[in-house]
Amino acid sequence: MSRLGIVANGRSWRNRSAGARTAPPADALFEAPNSPADYPEVMRRFAAAGVTTLAVDGGDGTLRDVMSALKPAFGDALPQIALLPNGKTNVAAADVGGAGRGPKAAERLAAALRDGSPLRTSVRRPIEAAFDGRSVSGFVFGMGAFERATRLVDERVHDRGFAQKLGVALGVVASGSAALFGREREVWRRGVPLSLALDGGPETTHDSFALLATSLRRWVLGLWPFWGQGPGAIAVTEVAVPPRRLARNLATAGLGRPRSSAASEGWRSERADLVTLGLRDAFIIDGDRFAPGPDGRVELRAGPPLTFLRL
Repeated sequence: MSRLGIVANGRSWRNRSAGARTAPPADALFEAPNSPADYPEVMRRFAAAGVTTLAVDGGDGTLRDVMSALKPAFGDALPQIALLPNGKTNVAAADVGGAGRGPKAAERLAAALRDGSPLRTSVRRPIEAAFDGRSVSGFVFGMGAFERATRLVDERVHDRGFAQKLGVALGVVASGSAALFGREREVWRRGVPLSLALDGGPETTHDSFALLATSLRRWVLGLWPFWGQGPGAIAVTEVAVPPRRLARNLATAGLGRPRSSAASEGWRSERADLVTLGLRDAFIIDGDRFAPGPDGRVELRAGPPLTFLRL
């Protein structure tokens, strides 16, 4: 028998509307943490209650907070996860799918589990980011121009009520315009200091326009700025300063089809199981900003595999 637990972020984008909030089934455990600091204790209560399927009602940030608290609470007996994608961005759900939106989505999931209905599954390994004495598990890591773009989207797109795919589309347009034509164009193109080593290899130190990393296999809107080959679980793309032929390369590399001259113009894409970074500036994990800590060291590793359910 599968025991269903539901963790809901009442502050996520769709859940701000009372009519859209999840109606928990009577036989499911339900928790609505007030802050990220509450997730470890919520996960411990779920583990103690024998939860085997965990529904995550929120966006990418909610999923990140859940995944970061899973292993300390559940150990090796990790629950399978079903996404109820109700956040501003739902990049993970675009890849692995979910159990649907709306107040009845959790009931449909509970009914499928009670009936033993066959559910489609996907397995992904989240990125475990270790920095400043803490560990955060997520699916999308970014710095440099990506961090600037995220702040810009929060200020000019999400705060005006645009979210989901439309919000992403508007954010891409706004960020590209700022980097290419805006008044702070040179600030964007100046980059940030970075040291980078993959899988324990030689370290390179330079100013970086942007770095992105993910362990997903697909993003929204057909965007996929990765083309490196190899067995590594983490896809990494980095653009050195100065970002030469930025407009042309963004148009092709953003779809995973870089121009033949991209490598000579500072565009690098590879795969790795360990990404070691030296940073001074803030970075993004699944939509939220984090600071690297006094030593500036950040390590990205592929975490244990998680099974995601799709209705």
